[in-house]
Amino acid sequence: MSNHHVNLTPQENSLIAESDPAALARMDEKQLKELQSRLRQAREKNFSLLRRQGAARVEAEGGRGGAQPANEKRSEKVDVFDEALARVSQHLDAE
Repeated sequence: MSNHHVNLTPQENSLIAESDPAALARMDEKQLKELQSRLRQAREKNFSLLRRQGAARVEAEGGRGGAQPANEKRSEKVDVFDEALARVSQHLDAE
């Protein structure tokens, strides 16, 4: 998934950019683990917001089907962080 259509903050965009394969190649193991930790925190934050906002929308909409479309942008953000985290994890495993 490309993060071009996902509405990321400048800080989130910068964090995702750090997971670019060329950037990962310049990092040592300590830097990779630190990046992995920051990505995991960002993913968990957005996943938690996704769950809470989704639950609130289900109550307001009266069902999950009507609530889901409004929560797709947050879900896409979580997916972008998942992919970045996977890239970092793969790079760590390869070392």
